[in-house]
Amino acid sequence: MDILNNVMFVSTKTTIITDGIMAKLKGLERVPYYVKSADEIKADTNEQTGVIVYYMNDDTKPYWSIHEALDSYCTRFGRKVICIATKEQYEELTKSLSAEHIANFFERPLEMERFLRCVMDETKGKKKKRVMIVDDDVRQRQLVRECLKEKYDVSMANGGTQAIAMLTTQECDLVLLDYEMPIVPGPQVMEMIQSLPQGKDLPIVFLTGKNDEASIRRVMELHPAGYLLKSVSAADLLKKVADVLGES
Repeated sequence: MDILNNVMFVSTKTTIITDGIMAKLKGLERVPYYVKSADEIKADTNEQTGVIVYYMNDDTKPYWSIHEALDSYCTRFGRKVICIATKEQYEELTKSLSAEHIANFFERPLEMERFLRCVMDETKGKKKKRVMIVDDDVRQRQLVRECLKEKYDVSMANGGTQAIAMLTTQECDLVLLDYEMPIVPGPQVMEMIQSLPQGKDLPIVFLTGKNDEASIRRVMELHPAGYLLKSVSAADLLKKVADVLGES
């Protein structure tokens, strides 16, 4: 599979932070290059550019010309944008950059490891499936993430409110949802997710600590894509995720 090594890094100014991100990209054996204006985006014809990283600085006002130039560039060359910004900045961006042209959104402070995996996936031309873990137990989230992170792009939410916020700004292929959570329990979170346009057909697998017949029956009455006990082995967890995603 061809690797498109170059990364267009769009930022209206260079800072210590953007230079640091550029250094990390070079560490991936990628070739990042700065682009600072709409005119530079329009003039760019680099066929080895695999993805665009758009870093919106703290003082960045809505740069409509840049956003429109990015949209046009993505349409012409079939590339996508990885956006690093605040939620407010991202919302402004989506008014002029089509959702189909956005690979992912990372809110500052940047989750570097996940960001770099995303860049690798986009420049390889093959993206990992995206799995979201929703659980109020930080230890449980980390355990599940460790099982999945090599094969999947894993994001984590500490409850329903955070999960909904994340799903409105990033793609997801499967949700692993804790059945019993305080404040907003799993079944209610499932309803909230399914009420979103992008969540209607999103497969949800419940994680539960209870294995008695009555508890399992209550879970299955909600018609999830499946359920797993929290004591599940890493191998069985991977198999279930692969089965639901149609990879087995």
